[in-house]
Amino acid sequence: MNDHVLRALAYADIFDYPLTGKEIHHWAIGESQPKIRATNKFHTLPNRQRLIALRQNKQPWNLQKKALAKKVGKWLQHIPTIQLIAITGALAMNNADKDDDIDLMVITSPNRLWLTRLLVIPLLEILGIRRRPHNSLFVIPNSNNKICLNLWLDETALSVPKPQRSLYTAHEVAQIVPIFNKHRTYKKFLSANSWISRFLPNISIPNLPNSPNLPNSPNLPNIIAFKLQYLYMKSKMTREKIGLHFAFFHPRNTGKLVMQEYNKRLKKLDLIP
Repeated sequence: MNDHVLRALAYADIFDYPLTGKEIHHWAIGESQPKIRATNKFHTLPNRQRLIALRQNKQPWNLQKKALAKKVGKWLQHIPTIQLIAITGALAMNNADKDDDIDLMVITSPNRLWLTRLLVIPLLEILGIRRRPHNSLFVIPNSNNKICLNLWLDETALSVPKPQRSLYTAHEVAQIVPIFNKHRTYKKFLSANSWISRFLPNISIPNLPNSPNLPNSPNLPNIIAFKLQYLYMKSKMTREKIGLHFAFFHPRNTGKLVMQEYNKRLKKLDLIP
């Protein structure tokens, strides 16, 4: 196999995920490559063929989880400040385990993130579908099909900060699946993160004209909502990153762990010394 094929397969292997020829081209790492013949045949690293059956077996419940995510998206899209709702994580790649929760990203209008969250979280609680944090006093042992809103942005903060840019983050950005998209927000999000092409050159990035500056004047109700929610969360926080225009509810440094596993595989394949 060519090096670029092995790199794509090595990354996918971390998640026990075989790739088709078309997917190998789509997720090529480092430099653009000619297309592999686009068949439905799955490819894996040597001695990992068992992953093919694993991926096929996951499809029924991934379809069910996506259907539920879309239903939730239809409920939430009536909140006027929500501009984008997207599936993230394993489910975005149709690779969720049966008992996994459903990770969603929400993008709001400028300076409306925390007011929006103040509406969304109680709604999910009432519906009984919110996945509570593990450090909550009311831990739900089985998070199967619970909604985990672990990434929030407003339109003034679409670009991933430079310190967080990596192959892992590029993958996370590129693989999101929009289920509600207003005012071309999905394209704006990709355009604001055109840096992912350095890692994944075959991902199509929209070429949008320069957008006029978004209104960024302080919104007092949003600031109050932020401070109240931050005070509530502060004692429970670990590695979460929270600000007025963003909230990354990721308690583990998953990116670091993934890149360590990726480099281990590259070393076994003699792709790095």
